[in-house]
Amino acid sequence: MKNMTPEHREAHARDMLANPLFVLLSEKMEQDAINRAVNASLTDSLAQQAALAEVRAVRTFRRNCEAMLRNTQEPKAAPA
Repeated sequence: MKNMTPEHREAHARDMLANPLFVLLSEKMEQDAINRAVNASLTDSLAQQAALAEVRAVRTFRRNCEAMLRNTQEPKAAPA
């Protein structure tokens, strides 16, 4: 599927974002990672960082899919 047209990518992104299983799984993955970050030991900063990185990854993936649906590029973060 390397040679997928923009229209095909957009259609697949729309289908995926509308799929109740995708929505359920992505929300569950995000919530589980948030819970791991919140419930990690106060002294285990590595576990907290890993869980929060997972939250960011799930959210970024979802935003990228939504951006593909709009047929736009994912906006870059503002400079610090």
